[in-house]
Amino acid sequence: MLDEKGRLFGKISVIDFVVVLGIVVLAAGFVYNRTSQDIRQIIAANTPIYVTFVVENVRDLSFAGIEVGDTFFRQHERIPLGQVVQITQQPAYDIITATDGTASYAPIENRYNMHITILGTGSITDAGFFVNGTQQMSTGGTMALQSNRFLATVRIYDVSAEL
Repeated sequence: MLDEKGRLFGKISVIDFVVVLGIVVLAAGFVYNRTSQDIRQIIAANTPIYVTFVVENVRDLSFAGIEVGDTFFRQHERIPLGQVVQITQQPAYDIITATDGTASYAPIENRYNMHITILGTGSITDAGFFVNGTQQMSTGGTMALQSNRFLATVRIYDVSAEL
């Protein structure tokens, strides 16, 4: 099989054969990985999807920077996720330590947790909610969200097909 010069069948060196074999295996693995993903079963296409984000511990200035009707995008992308349909705020809470050393869970002065609900169009699949066909929205996930006057890292609080 190997001759005196280390060639396989007298034609190709063993090192060249191993390199070519490695490239073929990597290419086959790449093609398999790209083409064998699970096919999502679309339950409802072009469906209104409501996504509620929570932004924690913000000041009044941030709350004033958002209005119903504003369009939100993922940061650095200009593909719209949806328009704001509802904005609510609640007092922000944290553990406050008093001068005597006792701790309590109390509201933070001049700080709020803001809930922003947007309405987008997307698909409901067996894998979850997808806004604009590509952006999966899952409760508990985080993302950088922006509008023309607002930018923050937000947590997805709720996703549903009904408000």
